Amino acid sequence: MADRIQSYKVISSGGLNSTENHLDLAENFPGSATRLVNYEAGMYGGYRRIDGYQPLDTATATEFVGTAEEAEGKVLCLAIFRSTLYNNADLLAARKDVGTNSYSFYKYLPYAGWSKLDTGTTRAMTSANGFVSVNRIRFVTFNFGDGNKIAFVDGVNPPIVFDSFTWQELTVGGAGTSTDGGGDQLVDTPSLIDVFENHIFLGGDGGQQAIVCHSAPQDPYNFNVAAGAGQLNTGFDVVQIKPFRDNMFVFGSNAIKRVSTDLTLGFLLDQVTTNVGCIAADSVLEIGGDLVFLAPDGLRPVAGTSRIGDVELETISKSIQALLVDMPADYDLDSVLVGVVVRTKSQLRYFMSDASVGISESKGIIGGLRTADQKLGWEFGELLGIRASCCTSGYIGRTEYVLHGDYNGGVYRQEQTNTFNGSGITGIYSTPYFDFGDTEVRKILRRLNTFIRSEGPLEMNVSVAYDWNDTDTAKPASYSQASSGAPIVYAGRDINYSGTNTKYGGNEKPIMSTDIQGSGYAVKVTFVTLGENSAHSIQGMVFEFSVAGRR
Repeated sequence: MADRIQSYKVISSGGLNSTENHLDLAENFPGSATRLVNYEAGMYGGYRRIDGYQPLDTATATEFVGTAEEAEGKVLCLAIFRSTLYNNADLLAARKDVGTNSYSFYKYLPYAGWSKLDTGTTRAMTSANGFVSVNRIRFVTFNFGDGNKIAFVDGVNPPIVFDSFTWQELTVGGAGTSTDGGGDQLVDTPSLIDVFENHIFLGGDGGQQAIVCHSAPQDPYNFNVAAGAGQLNTGFDVVQIKPFRDNMFVFGSNAIKRVSTDLTLGFLLDQVTTNVGCIAADSVLEIGGDLVFLAPDGLRPVAGTSRIGDVELETISKSIQALLVDMPADYDLDSVLVGVVVRTKSQLRYFMSDASVGISESKGIIGGLRTADQKLGWEFGELLGIRASCCTSGYIGRTEYVLHGDYNGGVYRQEQTNTFNGSGITGIYSTPYFDFGDTEVRKILRRLNTFIRSEGPLEMNVSVAYDWNDTDTAKPASYSQASSGAPIVYAGRDINYSGTNTKYGGNEKPIMSTDIQGSGYAVKVTFVTLGENSAHSIQGMVFEFSVAGRR
C-alpha cells in the first residue's frame, strides 16, 4: 500500500570521501561522494559539473605559442603582467626554440596571436654540465614605486627582470644597477622567487640548495650586501618560498621555517616544524586567506591560530588521504604538479601529467570551500581530461582568466564552453551505499527523485548497485535521465529582452524522477554524463522504497 512506502532524503555535500568505510559514510556523511570526477562545490548547492576549456585565441584560431618553425615542446610559463606601458594587462609565455637548447618569451596580442620578444640575452635550456634542464619558469610581479615589473627564474639561468621596456639579467658579478644587475649576495641559478617586505627573495639554486637570498630594499637589481642585500641559511634543501601575512615561509621536504622582520636585526629565521614538509613546489597556493601546501599525508594550511605567533598545520584533506598518499608513487610531483587558484569560486586546482600521458587520461585534484570554515569547509574531487605543463590565473579588467599551457605548446582558457577543447567532458558522481538506517532489512527500491539545477540541455545515465557491490546481488541496467534545458527567467523591472539585466537560468521542474528496480540491504547510485552536456548541479536526491523483511 502507498502508506507503506518510505522516503530517504540526501543532500549532496561534503565532497569526495575515499575512506571506503560504508557504515560511517551512510550514517555520518551520506551527502559525500565515493567517486567525484569533474564536479566542484556548486555555488547554488550540491555538486556542479565543471565548465570546459578552449584555446585562448579563438578569434584567430591560434592555439600554440609560436609557429611550428619557431617553437617546440611544452609551454614553460604563463604570466599575466600589468605592463606600465599603456597600463595594459599583458599575457607572457615561454617555449623552447626549435632545434636549439634555448627558449624564448612571447607576448600575446589580441586578434593577432603570439609575438616573440627580444630579451637581449640567450636563455639556455640546459646548464653547463648538461644534466639540468629547464622544466618550469616561475615568476613574480611587483611594483616598488617606480612602475610594474616582472622577474623570472628557471633553475638553469640567472634571474631576469622585465620592466615593460627592457630585460635585465642579474648576475653574481653584476654591479647592482638597472643596467648591470646582481651583486655578491645573489645565488647563480635560482628556481624559486617571491616578494616579501619590498625585497626580492630567491632560492632553489642547484649548487646552494639551503640558501635563500634577498635584494636590497625596494631595489630588484641590487643584491650587494653593502646596499642591504643578504642571505639566509635555512639548514635544509629549500622546496618553496611564499609570503603569508607578516611572515615568509620557507618550505623544505621535511621542515618549515618562517622569515620575519626586526627593525634592528633585519630578517630573522625561526623554526615552525621539523617533521612536516612540502613535496611539490607548485602546490603552495594562497586561497581563502590561507596558504595551502601538499605534504606527504595530504594538504595542509599555514594558518595563524588564536595564540599569537603560533602556526596551525593540521591537514584539511583527510577525506581524500587515501588518494593523495598514492600520488608520490605514481608521479614525480615536484616536476609535474602545477596548481592554480580560481578566486571567484574560492577554489584550487592541481594538475598532474606529462607529455607521455594522453590528455583524456590526465588527472588532477579540485578543492573548494563550501563554507568559510578553513577546517570543515573544504570539499575535494578528481579532475580528468586537463593536461597542464603550467598554469596561472588573474584579472584582466574585471574578468578572471584561468589559463593553462599544455605539453603540446597550446594555451587554453578554462571556465569556458561545455567541452574540453572540443572533446566531451566526463562527469561521475557516486554516492555511498545507503542502508536507510538498518543493514539487516531488505528494501525494495521504487523511485529515485534527483534534484538538479541544469544550465542547459542534459542527458545523464543513472546506475544502481546493491549490497556493497556483492556480485551475487542482481543489478539492473542503467537508466537515462534528460533535461531540455533552462527556461528564461527575467530579473528586474523595465526589462530589455536583450539587455544585461536579463538573466537566464534555473529549471522549470528541478526534479528528475526515475522508476528504479531491484532490492537489497543497501543501495548506491552513480550519475554519469558523457559528451557535450551543459553544466549542471546535482543538489540532492530522495529515494522511495518499501521494506521487504529482515534476513
